Amino acid sequence: MTRERFEEIMDGDSKLEDYDDDNAYLGLQIIRKYMSKKGVEGAEHDVIYSVNIDELLEAGITEEDAIELCNLNWMIDEDGDCLACFV
Repeated sequence: MTRERFEEIMDGDSKLEDYDDDNAYLGLQIIRKYMSKKGVEGAEHDVIYSVNIDELLEAGITEEDAIELCNLNWMIDEDGDCLACFV
């Protein structure tokens, strides 16, 4: 998948539904499939930051998993280099 396609997916409308688990946790589980030694890379008051997008793309994230991350309210941080999620 290209970075452009990934950004297009992540800019789409989130379809977060009621989950029994935490959407941040579920997103980290998806990320771990591709980046087993990475997870939360930083945090602020109400947001966590995870992996670099280019590293995730190199690891082979699928379009389906990118869509699921978007549906779980994950986003590209404002600097455009990593994934982030409000907690």
